Amino acid sequence: MKNPFIIMAALLVAVLSACTSSDIALPKSNNPESLIYVSHLKENAITALDLSSGNQEKISLPFRFSSIVEIEPGKFIASVKESETLYEINTTEKKVTEFMEVEEGVLELLYDQEHTSLYTVNGKTNTLQVIDMKRKKVIQEIGVGEYPSKIVKDGENLFVLSAGSGEVYVLDGSTNNITRSFSVNARPEGLHFDGKYIWTGGHGATGEMNEKVFAYDPTTGEEVLTRKTGLMPIQISQFDPHSSIYVLSHGDHSLTKLNANTYEVEKKINIGDNPSYMMADDSNLYISSLDGDEVLVLDTESLEIKDKFKVAEGPFLLFKGGDGE
Repeated sequence: MKNPFIIMAALLVAVLSACTSSDIALPKSNNPESLIYVSHLKENAITALDLSSGNQEKISLPFRFSSIVEIEPGKFIASVKESETLYEINTTEKKVTEFMEVEEGVLELLYDQEHTSLYTVNGKTNTLQVIDMKRKKVIQEIGVGEYPSKIVKDGENLFVLSAGSGEVYVLDGSTNNITRSFSVNARPEGLHFDGKYIWTGGHGATGEMNEKVFAYDPTTGEEVLTRKTGLMPIQISQFDPHSSIYVLSHGDHSLTKLNANTYEVEKKINIGDNPSYMMADDSNLYISSLDGDEVLVLDTESLEIKDKFKVAEGPFLLFKGGDGE
């Protein structure tokens, strides 16, 4: 006969493990490679959208994500602006777990795979933090301008957009020391470095409505050129070093494609109601329409809309399921 005390101890461990687990189960799917996940801005939820069938499954969350970044295929780190916790999203194991504690106010994340470091910008503390992922520990904290909201890295340099003070901070990519800063356009939003220029967009000065993106020389801070794209451009992205530059503007619900060499406008289309986020793979662009309650799939070259999916209650951030390829 088995020792009853061993049996009771095992049952107690199982019960305690179940009670203290804070894991959140992601929706399961028979087609993980055709999944994209959609986080929502108008409700605390995340939806698994099967692009091959249009099937959807939504689960509730106790929070809303402010940023999501991939750290390896099938694994992501996510922030919640109002929380002191970063979360790990594992699309292979289909779960969301607590990753580590940070200060409340994280708006954007960036992962440096070479150094296994995670960067956060915090709009409440006005800082950039560098996190050692292996130790789950903040190893550097750098004060930047007011309300830092975006961050990009090109290997040699790190760029931080401080939207509140209208500045870009340039940091040495190896030491994370600030080397310079310069002023940019009023109420900026969106940040991109194309290997030559640092680009911003945004809403424009109070009482004005901006329709341009602005290119700056990162070594001098000089404004080099502007391009008229769409009203209130909020995201500027280039999904590989040789691809076109895509500008998402929520003021006139548009997507603009710029030539990466000449910076001339190649095409502009209307895209949903209040488009808010875009991502891409080898052949497709994926765009969330916050007020149109849609996720759209477009051809990266022609910008032809290949598919639309109704996704209720403010679809916002997007990330791939499966192995992330």
